[in-house]
Amino acid sequence: VAEGKDVILGSDILVKKEELDSSGYGATGIAQHNGGVFDGNGKTLSVEGANTTWDSAISTKGGTIKNLTIDSGFRGIFIGGATSDIIVENVTIDGPVYTISCDDGGGKKLIVTNSTLNGWTSYAGTLSEASFTNCNFGEGSGYAYMRPYAKTTLTDCEFSVGFELDSRKAAITLKNCKVGGTLVTEENVITLLGANAQYVTIAN
Repeated sequence: VAEGKDVILGSDILVKKEELDSSGYGATGIAQHNGGVFDGNGKTLSVEGANTTWDSAISTKGGTIKNLTIDSGFRGIFIGGATSDIIVENVTIDGPVYTISCDDGGGKKLIVTNSTLNGWTSYAGTLSEASFTNCNFGEGSGYAYMRPYAKTTLTDCEFSVGFELDSRKAAITLKNCKVGGTLVTEENVITLLGANAQYVTIAN
């Protein structure tokens, strides 16, 4: 991973506290700082001791993360100093407080597909834009919340009942998204996703 080569997991991985790497912000289990594909192959990544504010299970500056479950760390996937687009495919994050978060997005894109994000999803406006397609958003670590600071499009996504979407910091567009099976419309968006979803755009 450190060399930017593609990696496929053959088994679940537990990164122990004494094995933690650095993201440049805090401790991290896996430092994907030179691109490449990190393919979880359906396995689970767990980390010990990465529980303070800037710690993460995976720290990335760009590349692909796919077919993986992340069950620990304060932040599931953390983006800092991005040098290429960040692609997340078929990833489940359930356990961390933050699912995906970002400080320095480097003007790159965050592209997430076919994933489950349980917890608090928030990322900086230093990303050029973010898109989520066919993703599920639910509660994790006591949070069921999304507040993007970069332009965001969500397509064919499902939110759990009670999930809150905060559109006060960036433009958010929903396309064919549902809450508990109910289609989100201009008429019901605040009822379904909270008062802070008032500026969400509903598109066909």
